[in-house]
Amino acid sequence: MNMNQIMYDLTYWFDFIILVVRHHPLMSVATVLVAFLFYQALSVMKLIGTIISFGLAVVTAILLEMLM
Repeated sequence: MNMNQIMYDLTYWFDFIILVVRHHPLMSVATVLVAFLFYQALSVMKLIGTIISFGLAVVTAILLEMLM
């Protein structure tokens, strides 16, 4: 895929989103709500990933301490 095709696709989707927001306010509100919920879900998954990483670091430190 070349750069012109990527720019065309991005422009197409941007124009489509602007059209939806201008002519369908209810759909634009729903889109904003879905985007907000998606952002919140990503934040929660990032927090869970951080907790899991910290837990794995603690477990690894304990195992390394036992081996030494």
